[in-house]
Amino acid sequence: MQCPGQDNRYWDGEAVFEAPCPHCGNELEFFKDDSQRSCKKCGNKVLNPRIDFGCAAYCPHAEQCLGSMSPELLAKQKNLFKDKIAIAVRKQLIGKEDVYKTATARTEIAEQLCREEQRGDMAAILAATLLVNIDEPIFLLEDLKADESIIKAVNKLLNREEPCSETEQASLDIYLDACHLTTLTDSGKQDAGSNLNTASGKKYLRKA
Repeated sequence: MQCPGQDNRYWDGEAVFEAPCPHCGNELEFFKDDSQRSCKKCGNKVLNPRIDFGCAAYCPHAEQCLGSMSPELLAKQKNLFKDKIAIAVRKQLIGKEDVYKTATARTEIAEQLCREEQRGDMAAILAATLLVNIDEPIFLLEDLKADESIIKAVNKLLNREEPCSETEQASLDIYLDACHLTTLTDSGKQDAGSNLNTASGKKYLRKA
């Protein structure tokens, strides 16, 4: 069954629209499922300004559904899932500004470690770091219609379960380091390095 969002039988009058090329101003015609278009005037590739990733933010089959995506779109895909969780977490932590601030700081550290390590499941790691202090975090992910595989991965991280693969081990190492680095105090920095699992975590500590 084709995703209704990508099936043109369900499209309305806004499924085709025009937008100016940001490089030369030439009007480009986009279909709603176009990830990008090449400008016939200047030759530059232009991202679809209205593209909606929706379930593609966490769906493992997103590339098959939407076609080959540029690095810029892939980055936007990952960020959308993180942002959706952050908004849901913010709603649950109204009146608890310090807790929310800690959660976002932890996620920023985790994202930096993921980029430097270039391993692990970034989507699961970032979700887990945001959900540490949330009651019933799995229900929150289910409400966001997250894919079952990512719900399982996040749950394993939150419960610090024994990894079953290299990716799971890397994810756990990064997740634990992000949590540990977030709670460090100046007085405890020197001894804390031995408790870190990743090279990027130790590097972060040295710079802190």
